[in-house]
Amino acid sequence: MEKQYLVTEDTKKFIAANFTNTEMGLVRIAKNLGLKGMGDNDIVRHCHKIILSTPIQKIKIRGKNYYLYSHEYLAVLTINRSSLGIITAKPYL
Repeated sequence: MEKQYLVTEDTKKFIAANFTNTEMGLVRIAKNLGLKGMGDNDIVRHCHKIILSTPIQKIKIRGKNYYLYSHEYLAVLTINRSSLGIITAKPYL
């Protein structure tokens, strides 16, 4: 049986305030989510909005990652639990 972890509003706020990414990661996020033409700061702000708008029940923990499923932004963010680096962003279809 998989161990269950609790994600709280405080956890979500902590992720939003502390997530990181590389320059290449921002390029991938922009490409995958159709955010071309946005600057790095705009992409970071967009990710911040996705994180904060994702309901707690739509944040899953599997292994070493958080998975945030945002219906509002039609996006899935995969974030490493220890580094809080955004690993990938994909459209949520």
